[in-house]
Amino acid sequence: MAKEYKSVFFDADDTLFDYPQAERAALLACHWQFAVPAGEEEFIAAYRRHNRDVWQMFERGQIDQASLRIERFRRLAVELGLTALPLERASAFYLEELSGQSLLLPGALELVKNLARACPLALITNGIAAVQNRRFAASPITPYFQSIVISEAVGIAKPDPRIFAPALERIGVDAGSVLYVGDSVSSDMAAARNAGMDFCWVNPGGLPVPDGFAPVFVITSLEEFPLEAVASD
Repeated sequence: MAKEYKSVFFDADDTLFDYPQAERAALLACHWQFAVPAGEEEFIAAYRRHNRDVWQMFERGQIDQASLRIERFRRLAVELGLTALPLERASAFYLEELSGQSLLLPGALELVKNLARACPLALITNGIAAVQNRRFAASPITPYFQSIVISEAVGIAKPDPRIFAPALERIGVDAGSVLYVGDSVSSDMAAARNAGMDFCWVNPGGLPVPDGFAPVFVITSLEEFPLEAVASD
């Protein structure tokens, strides 16, 4: 008989929330605000490269989140020769703009509504607390979660499995009865494996499963989520 999960935990960005669109809107505002001489697309592409690299450092414990916020802009400025870019002001402005973006991915709200009728849900994110709190507060999806855990608020970040502890305790389930849904291999998939939690990989690019991992489900969109895997009370 197929396993039925007692709870479903979700990652936020690139799983339920349309982060690329949120990021792009904030970067375009930043480009205009600071009169960046480089082209918009060049600016966005460079930021995304450096942001990805610095977040991977954060996941490995090589940099803290406060330093991360400035370091990605420092690297961006060096690459594009933006010697006049005020790094701290640019970072703060970008985060303020990003916090106002709460667009969801297609099917996210409908899926969460359906699941919330069957089992308790939790939202687990490595995002910056001030940004995520404002985005979540503006989203219609947030009330469907019984627990929301933000890494900066608890001092633990994925892939450290301890980040799940507050949600497990609040909902009253063990890791083995939870299905975790996320998009990132290094953050979400690794965290699920480290916690002994089954994983549903949101993989819109159809990438092969990395060596050493075994997600129970692989879906290309939220519309493919296996609703039959969730136990209904």
